[in-house]
Amino acid sequence: MSTPQRTENKSQDADRAAAGKLPAAIGLALLVCLPAAFVVGILHTNKPHLLAPGDQAPALTVIDLDSSTIHQIGFKGKPAALLFFSADCPHCLREISNFDRLNRRFGDTIRFLAISTSSKSKTSELLGVNQLDIQTVLDYNQAGCTDFGVDIVPALFLVGADGTIIYGESGEKSLGSREQLLLKLSNTTTQTKD
Repeated sequence: MSTPQRTENKSQDADRAAAGKLPAAIGLALLVCLPAAFVVGILHTNKPHLLAPGDQAPALTVIDLDSSTIHQIGFKGKPAALLFFSADCPHCLREISNFDRLNRRFGDTIRFLAISTSSKSKTSELLGVNQLDIQTVLDYNQAGCTDFGVDIVPALFLVGADGTIIYGESGEKSLGSREQLLLKLSNTTTQTKD
């Protein structure tokens, strides 16, 4: 065999080998990725989902900061603004400060409740240092987070007088955007009374 013919045969052999490796590589990728995709799918379906507008707001089992008693809070009768937060979260610190300001403005028509996912001592320290006067309770065994589908704090919920969720979202928002939401809720409440 001449050298050019050997080179051509080697090139053809290499092309056949490469062509055979492509389906094997695809098969290997599928073998590795499909189980991972399956596990991610299972984890995603088990991930809590925030309650959405129209959902009924469940009663919260909470611990009172002052007396350390455990009790339930329901949400029928007066519209409510609920803020889930953590004392260790910088986004939550800004949110709860804004929430306190909004309570001063809308507190006559809307019930404000801050629900801490942190310990009693950290929560009390946060409220004292920042001179916050908002009604604050502790989420008993994280049951509120579970029931409302909260996995990221801060999370804000607005609940209508009939006990249904009007708004629910996780993440920090500006004071102005929160004010607009509460203004709409407050106006709805005022119109209902007339």
